[in-house]
Amino acid sequence: MNLKKTLICALALALVLCACGDSGQTAADAPYTLDDAQTLLDTGLFSEDMGKIADPYVISMLYHVDENAIQECVSYQATNTSESADEITVVVFSDEAAAASAEEGFQQRVADQIESLKDYAPAAIPHLEAAVIRRVDNTILLAVGDPDRIAEAVDNLR
Repeated sequence: MNLKKTLICALALALVLCACGDSGQTAADAPYTLDDAQTLLDTGLFSEDMGKIADPYVISMLYHVDENAIQECVSYQATNTSESADEITVVVFSDEAAAASAEEGFQQRVADQIESLKDYAPAAIPHLEAAVIRRVDNTILLAVGDPDRIAEAVDNLR
């Protein structure tokens, strides 16, 4: 009888430990944070003159998203658009559905930039064509920078 109780207790303990363990979300699956934008900025893969925007209204206008769905946001953008279209933007939305519907707005932002800068700032086009847009849970990250290294820099965040 003691052996049976011991086995039941061991099994119960194993189940408790399994329930307290891994949530199933890996670092690669974790949402982006506003700190990730600063981490990318610090890589040096972007224009030296980057201005910061943290106003949800401005972000909603630039990325064609619902301002009311934005919880937090930050964007660093090249201040001299005649030379660069570099930008880093992270937006935390109210939920995953809002982020999913906003993703198209980020793609439209890049397409609009390509169209408006193709004659005005042709050197910026390779950067825009290599833009990285990633959505994880309720967050979206957009990075436009050094076309040869930007994807790897974003991957290294995870």
